[in-house]
Amino acid sequence: MFPFSATVRASFSRKSSVLSLAALSLSALSLAAVGCKAGPAPDAGFIENPEVLRQDDKLPFDAVWFKEGVDFSKFQTVYIAPVDTTHLLNLDWWDKANIAPGDQQSQAQELGEYFRNEVKSQFADDDKNKHTVVDTPGDDTLIVELAIVEVVPTKVWLNAIGYILAGQLDNGLTAFEGRFRDGKTKEVIAEFKDREYGQLDIVSIADFQWNRHSRHTAEVWGDQLEEVVYVQPGETVSHMSSVTLRPW
Repeated sequence: MFPFSATVRASFSRKSSVLSLAALSLSALSLAAVGCKAGPAPDAGFIENPEVLRQDDKLPFDAVWFKEGVDFSKFQTVYIAPVDTTHLLNLDWWDKANIAPGDQQSQAQELGEYFRNEVKSQFADDDKNKHTVVDTPGDDTLIVELAIVEVVPTKVWLNAIGYILAGQLDNGLTAFEGRFRDGKTKEVIAEFKDREYGQLDIVSIADFQWNRHSRHTAEVWGDQLEEVVYVQPGETVSHMSSVTLRPW
């Protein structure tokens, strides 16, 4: 019995070591990915002239373009158009390996509605009260047009494994494209795009909800879009932090 038991114990020990090593390797790869800025998304087709966009270290997005001499102070109101979800990028097999309700289109529509409400809320709650949020654009309106172009839900099942073995392993990925338009001339006066991983955390209930990390990203974008409109020359609008201590 003893030799057999020793063999079994040795076998289990080897398997345990392999599993532990695999978990640590997976965790390291995951943390390396989610602990840094996501790379820019491919052009999805919503932006009319993506070739003119450039990185600007003073602004929080991957790439931006502003019409030279544009003055946002001339606008009295702001209109947030319904968020476009018809320019979704194709997902690979790993991005599709989620247990989340619906497909990417339905997920993007749900997130798009949330995104629009967040942007409206940010402008409505602005202490400066420089722009009034309106339901119909006029000649004095800054029109904000946005598109969710990628939504990769958080892999809840992977985090369930990770919390047992090594911690958070996945936090989703979200990308958007957008533009500002002059309500009077209908001319595009700014274009921009960004792509973000959900934030790296120690422990959070967001790791067990398919859309919470993406929703938080949308909340940050809403705040940033408002700041971009009001930013003064020489000032900087901060990028979204890759790490958070939020437990939700």
